[in-house]
Amino acid sequence: MTGRAYGTGTRMLTISELCEWLNITERHARKLVERDAIPYRKVGRLLRFPEAEIEAWSHPARPTSPQLTRHPGGNRRPSPKSRITRSVLPKTLID
Repeated sequence: MTGRAYGTGTRMLTISELCEWLNITERHARKLVERDAIPYRKVGRLLRFPEAEIEAWSHPARPTSPQLTRHPGGNRRPSPKSRITRSVLPKTLID
């Protein structure tokens, strides 16, 4: 390895480098490839992962939260259910 931090260059990672960077097993990485859930390239029979694309894939953009609108009918408090927020993980990270 060259000593540079992952995600800072344009190199192509091997499957072992990808697994080390994302802290996943090789089996999990191959399942992500099988489902076409991770950016990759085939070089002959070998799998290579573009470092910049993996960096972008591993940090998806967070959706903006909807703004509360005030109704002219008065100052009603929102129900407790409407205050619950959920974090949605990409399906590829759940399996």
